[in-house]
Amino acid sequence: MRIIPNLSRILGVRVRLHYTWFMAIILIAAAVVTQFSTLYPLWQRIMLGIAAGLLFFVAITIREFALSLVATSKGIRVKSVTLFVFGGVSQIAKEATLPALELLLAMVGMLSNLIIAVIFYVLYIALARTGGIVVDVLIQWLAFIFFMLTLFHFIPGFPLDGGRLLRALLWRATGNYERVTRITSWIGWGIGLLFIIGGILVMIIKQLWFDGIFLAFLGLVLQNAATHSRQAGKHEFTTIQ
Repeated sequence: MRIIPNLSRILGVRVRLHYTWFMAIILIAAAVVTQFSTLYPLWQRIMLGIAAGLLFFVAITIREFALSLVATSKGIRVKSVTLFVFGGVSQIAKEATLPALELLLAMVGMLSNLIIAVIFYVLYIALARTGGIVVDVLIQWLAFIFFMLTLFHFIPGFPLDGGRLLRALLWRATGNYERVTRITSWIGWGIGLLFIIGGILVMIIKQLWFDGIFLAFLGLVLQNAATHSRQAGKHEFTTIQ
């Protein structure tokens, strides 16, 4: 798995951008081009797609640093954050946190996606009154994407928020951080595999090529994040934010 290192250093946190972001931007742009094919000319849809991808990236980045601030306020020093499409994998010293703090951050992570979705939807309502159809449709689409991301994070596979909740509970019950990290990350990897298989079946059976590619891509990203978390977890505490 390749990571583009040292994307930036903000608030003392080293940020790394996972290579799947490049594929994500392309897929988001393609989704906008396809979905709004009867509303706008091609050049306008391409610009909307690029804008949607960039806004999605900015929202995810802001979310990660907000959660890093929450962690810092609890006395947890975040060493680095690797940005994946659905969130960031943070690295901190294992001794710096407890299952209860991990549980808190998982719950905050779940709420943050919903809050971002609500913010986008409020912006959509405000913009709809101005008559700016192009912009408000884009904002509405982003609100829907973040709402779906909220649901996606309920999946109990690490490093999704649902998997973090499961790991925190198992960690508290067993006291064995390394073991529960392996278990929950393998669950996340397995769920990613199911997404990939589901995407292939959608392409073959339903002939929905874009939907199938998107599902398979989500599975690939989840597998990469789970593998990254499991390998890093051998030496450092890792948590998705």
